[in-house]
Amino acid sequence: MTKFVPLTILCTILVCSILNAQSPKRSFTLSAGIGIVPAYSGKNAKSEVLPVILEAEYRISNKFSLGAYAGYTAVKSDPKVLSDGIESSTTNKTSMVGLRGQLHKDFTEKIEIYGGTMLGYAFFNTTEKDMRTGDVVIREQGAPTPFDPNAPKGQFVYSGFVGSKYALSKKMRVYAEIGLGVALVSTGFSFQL
Repeated sequence: MTKFVPLTILCTILVCSILNAQSPKRSFTLSAGIGIVPAYSGKNAKSEVLPVILEAEYRISNKFSLGAYAGYTAVKSDPKVLSDGIESSTTNKTSMVGLRGQLHKDFTEKIEIYGGTMLGYAFFNTTEKDMRTGDVVIREQGAPTPFDPNAPKGQFVYSGFVGSKYALSKKMRVYAEIGLGVALVSTGFSFQL
């Protein structure tokens, strides 16, 4: 896995070099969005904070851009009573940052489609609260717990994504995207500077 990171960086540099030889359509874009389908919710957990996503993208050429990604979400589990009799709920706050490479194609004059990959890192902060008192529960080693207290506090994330942007004006677009981040499906606005 450690060999994969330098290989990804090398491939990104090569693609940038090839695509930069085209006539450039250089621009800088900021995007802000929310997740419609959160990546970390499920049957027994609900979003406490909808996924919030910020992106910055620099268009190197007509067909390629590099960008930065930042996202945040918080998910709370349904309360459950463990064998020690404490009714508790867990909250997982996830922050994610990453670098993205994107290929672009103008579908029509107003519609652009894009896709790419992201190399990122996710930070996890999981806490358990007593439902009666609201206090954070700190358990002794080996005590029953609804989550693994020794789980890593972060991990590398490799993902792919596809999306589309629709031009509302020359500088403003609305976008929709599918891919793994803090959300599986997201939408928002992009502003070209």
